[in-house]
Amino acid sequence: MQIILHYIPYVLLFALATAIIYAWGLWRTMRQQQDLSNMLSAKGVSKIKKALRKNGAMTRRDLETVVKDLSAKQPFSREQIAVTDPGKFLDSILPYMVKQRIIAEEKQGGKTVYRLKK
Repeated sequence: MQIILHYIPYVLLFALATAIIYAWGLWRTMRQQQDLSNMLSAKGVSKIKKALRKNGAMTRRDLETVVKDLSAKQPFSREQIAVTDPGKFLDSILPYMVKQRIIAEEKQGGKTVYRLKK
């Protein structure tokens, strides 16, 4: 009987560790789509900033080619998210970048161009 009582704390610690790992995995799975979306947006902002720094002012059509084959993936996961429609992706990311004052939207010769803010 005393041998069994000796192992009870170890069994309880193992059960607690298992519950914590399970809860962490469940939480991570629930947030995975949002995390992937945030990663893709961050990659898009970075790519656009890099292209604008290199090329100067660019139109929306030029920026579509920049973000066309963009994808994001979490480490140790098979799940992946990619840009399938560059136009819709730019619809969501360009207003954010203008609002955050990362880029400026200007009219040049009847066309809307985007410049990197200094």
